[in-house]
Amino acid sequence: MSKPPVRIGAAQGFYGDSPFAALAVAQAGAVNYLVHDALAELTLAILQKDRQKDPSMGYARDIELYARTLYPLAFSQGIRIVSNSGGLNPLSAAEKVAAALTKMGITGKKIAAIVGDDVLPQLDQLKAELPLAHLDTGELLRNETRSPTHANVYIGAATLVDALNSGADLILAGRVADPCLTLAILCHHFGWDLEATDPETRNKLASGILIGHLLECGGQASGGNSYAEWPMDYPLHNLGYPIAEVHADGSAVFSILEGQGGKLTRDTLREQLVYEVHDPANYLTPDVTADFTQVTITELAPNRVEVKGAKGKPRPEQLKLNLGLMDGYLTDQFFFFSWPYAYDKALKFCEAVEGIWNRLPFRPERTQIDIVGVNGIHREAAPPPNAALLNQLNEIGVRLTVYHTDPKQGKMALQAITALGLNGPPGLISVPGWGNDSRMQLALWPTLVPRSVVVPHIEILTS
Repeated sequence: MSKPPVRIGAAQGFYGDSPFAALAVAQAGAVNYLVHDALAELTLAILQKDRQKDPSMGYARDIELYARTLYPLAFSQGIRIVSNSGGLNPLSAAEKVAAALTKMGITGKKIAAIVGDDVLPQLDQLKAELPLAHLDTGELLRNETRSPTHANVYIGAATLVDALNSGADLILAGRVADPCLTLAILCHHFGWDLEATDPETRNKLASGILIGHLLECGGQASGGNSYAEWPMDYPLHNLGYPIAEVHADGSAVFSILEGQGGKLTRDTLREQLVYEVHDPANYLTPDVTADFTQVTITELAPNRVEVKGAKGKPRPEQLKLNLGLMDGYLTDQFFFFSWPYAYDKALKFCEAVEGIWNRLPFRPERTQIDIVGVNGIHREAAPPPNAALLNQLNEIGVRLTVYHTDPKQGKMALQAITALGLNGPPGLISVPGWGNDSRMQLALWPTLVPRSVVVPHIEILTS
């Protein structure tokens, strides 16, 4: 007998995402599961900086808010939660949540920490046995002199399926690949076999990846950050996040909670379909290679869209490893120039800054000067603006950035140009206090490792 459909709601598309859409969905009891995708390469670097300050940290800290608000509400509605918010420290995250729930009198909830993706302890051995070539440059890690800070392998859905099968109410995983969070729910609910090699099951697994790929976009799939529905003729302050009603054949109908803002259309979904997908015919994930080239996206009604048609191919033989490397420090400061002649003032200021830096007894490893409003984002990729028009602007900004290995050099470089506040072009203001701090920079080293390198496992805690 075919299993009934399952309803999965997107609760979070990135670390620091708004909790309001998920709270509304939980309050309405509109789903069976909520999925939080909190991780990205940048996020892991942020979490590593937290962990360096406090070894008990390294997880997405918004789980502390969710533990007091969303989790109790979801549990009261029978909603289970799957998340990779455990980040670099899933077990500590689970302990913090369990303690918070217990303090509120919420007991008997099973919290699963998914660990094992961290291979930093065995990195020296891996460097000796494997090339660990950089995926973009081909350089070998054994020739790299920068110190490693964290090393996490993208793992798949299997351990999460085991956790759900064991009755976990909340999963806090490490670096589980984004769409595999949803795939785990579908394999648990429908009994799909991750090890199956028949075309029908592989297509279902690929459909799970497709659905998870769209859900992990959060509010962007329902009209946030979108050119697809520009100009935005819908409210954004109460953006509704997508809900997928998934059927046993792998097809899904996406919607948003009635009364919420945003706009979920064929265009918003297909815009996100190609996001972060380098090859639509071969989207590599730990559990299956998904082919999106035959996907159909059909609007059934306003804010109601059917998605189906993904095809599955064998999973890749290797898994992706993201390694962080200590890459020095960054110090920056903002300055702004007012009308009249704002642009010409900015150019004169930049000329003076370069002249002062050239006279210093040291030279930082790298400096960068951006004129905000002109080339601060796209730089040379955007067409140059008309200088005469720029001088008609009310104000224009300059960002000075210093990259260095000595944390003192950035502060010294910016202190050296302080006199330009009154000795430079007129009409200058700066952000008070900015430029006093040097921020640690972590570089990314993406590479591939055999599957045998990682052995994920579950740690169960109970509130």
